[in-house]
Amino acid sequence: MKLIKGLLTLIGALVVIGAIVGAVLIGPKVANFDPKALDAYMSMAGKVLESGDPAKGMVIRKKMVIPEDMTKQEAIDNAIEIMDEVASEHGLAVVDHKVMPRKSGIYTQIRSYCSPSIADVFLDHSREFIGFMPCRIGIIEEPNGDVYLYTMNLDLAIYGGNKLPKEMLELAHEVETAMYGMLEQGAANED
Repeated sequence: MKLIKGLLTLIGALVVIGAIVGAVLIGPKVANFDPKALDAYMSMAGKVLESGDPAKGMVIRKKMVIPEDMTKQEAIDNAIEIMDEVASEHGLAVVDHKVMPRKSGIYTQIRSYCSPSIADVFLDHSREFIGFMPCRIGIIEEPNGDVYLYTMNLDLAIYGGNKLPKEMLELAHEVETAMYGMLEQGAANED
């Protein structure tokens, strides 16, 4: 019994020492993080733990409605038109689009959007933001015929580190509003 009590005391002491060392070493580094950073990381981690797929923790998808009076291709074309209009309303332009041939024959298209003026502000702040550019929406037909729109969850880019300066945060929210609006409205196939 004394052995178990001693082991538990030792484990407790190690946990306390670890917490103190962690607070001293990590605390100052995360003190300037955005208050929403922990939520963003926890949300991503939860999705990764649930699925085992890191991409599912970083991407948002929405099933596209195919109206009864449209073929699948007409619905995709209409969704693209809607997304391009929403992008334009928010100052984003189509900078690339590719229909990807796949061995399976499943329809896949990647559409890229960007605002040079917003990109310029973010790249002046951190060159590594280039990894988030341009913003993309993927259109993928599932083997069962359903079509989904995909885009990156921007929470980590916006909240995942030190709080962004006010101007950058406003611009990031503008891009976020545009991308999620494109996803929602394009998937709904409604203007």
